[in-house]
Amino acid sequence: MTQEDARDDSAGEDGGDVRENDPIAGMYDDADSEPVVPTDPTGGDDEEEGGLSGPLAEEPEEPETKYGTYYVKYAEDTAVTLHNVETAEIVTLSENPGFVDHEIVEVTLIAQPPMEVSYLVKELHDQWKVDVEISSLSPTTQTLKIADEMDEDEVIAFEREGTGEVHVLKIEPDRVEPTVDTLDEDEQPYKNAARNGVDHVEIRSDEDAGVIAIRYLP
Repeated sequence: MTQEDARDDSAGEDGGDVRENDPIAGMYDDADSEPVVPTDPTGGDDEEEGGLSGPLAEEPEEPETKYGTYYVKYAEDTAVTLHNVETAEIVTLSENPGFVDHEIVEVTLIAQPPMEVSYLVKELHDQWKVDVEISSLSPTTQTLKIADEMDEDEVIAFEREGTGEVHVLKIEPDRVEPTVDTLDEDEQPYKNAARNGVDHVEIRSDEDAGVIAIRYLP
């Protein structure tokens, strides 16, 4: 055997061991072997599809809006206080769009970020004044009959023919005049008018009978 044959035999004996221990070389001998896929040290395979996620990707929330019919309790140049006539919710406007005391406004409001504790008028749907009149006329006969059956300090309401209603107060006779004098500045007649969909309030009274009739008229 020559030296060259000896080298070839030696390579053949050791070659099997070398390829067997070498995964890259053995991959080509084994038809069932799958290629080795290197792993990504950055963990890229775990990234969620769809782009960025987390706080930076969140859409900013839209400011709160609310719709309602409100009584204008206080109106100043730089602020307005509104009362919702249905829920009694109190809302503060950070700007006055032209409202005055005792008006009724139907509006959509939008909260002011970032605290969202005050609002601006996003849309003005309707705006009207309620006329509160203190009449020299006495309550109607029907009203006085109803009042005869009432207890003192009792209040009742009944619907009038057509639109509106009548509220009847039975109080001590000496309290009738001072009570009537304050009703045109009291917020309740304005709110009740808004709830009844009317714009005129007529106040009649009978001191001797201790009766006050607040009539909500179209």
